[in-house]
Amino acid sequence: MKKNELDQLIICKKCHTLHRKIELHHGTKARCSLCDTVLYRDHKNLIDTTLALSLVSLISLVVAFSFSILTININGIYQSLDMISIFVTIFEHKEYLVGVMLAFLIFLFPVSIFISIVIILTLMKLKKSGYLVKRLLILIAKLLPWSMVDIFFISILVAMVKLFDFAQLELGIGFGAFSVILILNLFILKRINLSDVWEEYDSIYGENDCRDNGTALSQYS
Repeated sequence: MKKNELDQLIICKKCHTLHRKIELHHGTKARCSLCDTVLYRDHKNLIDTTLALSLVSLISLVVAFSFSILTININGIYQSLDMISIFVTIFEHKEYLVGVMLAFLIFLFPVSIFISIVIILTLMKLKKSGYLVKRLLILIAKLLPWSMVDIFFISILVAMVKLFDFAQLELGIGFGAFSVILILNLFILKRINLSDVWEEYDSIYGENDCRDNGTALSQYS
């Protein structure tokens, strides 16, 4: 079977049933004939939508790290919680490994992902630098499993529940920013797969530009 014929096939991620791709109408999606899992979608304005969401996510991440997440009031004693104070406390207790891992998992990796997405989609809109776009797509596929912003935010929510009984909590701007990041991440991951971006890459730069990388990396989406 030729490469361009293989590109017309898709495997269900849930039951591994093989399907042949069909052309979809705008806004529709293809489902597995066996388990009804969504196989792929026809995204209207994929690049513009993803670019806008990624820019908002990047700005929200910067805001989340720049402002207070919440303020704790225990018997008139106030303690503000922000990301800088968290890192300072961790390093003051000489938990250097934890601090470095936290910095990478909830800041450096997410920022790298969002910046890469913005660069990728901007270049795709301009139809420039196909090789750079391809390398950044590969980088994103490797970094995505290591972005833990959502896990960190959930841990904050769990801690807040435990504090409700004996402390007054005031939510800060950083908390709202983390909420926005969580919602946008869920939307992007649910609605948009890397395989969809690779398909868009093929349509812009042509199938002769190392399509094998895109096919192999679709498993990360």
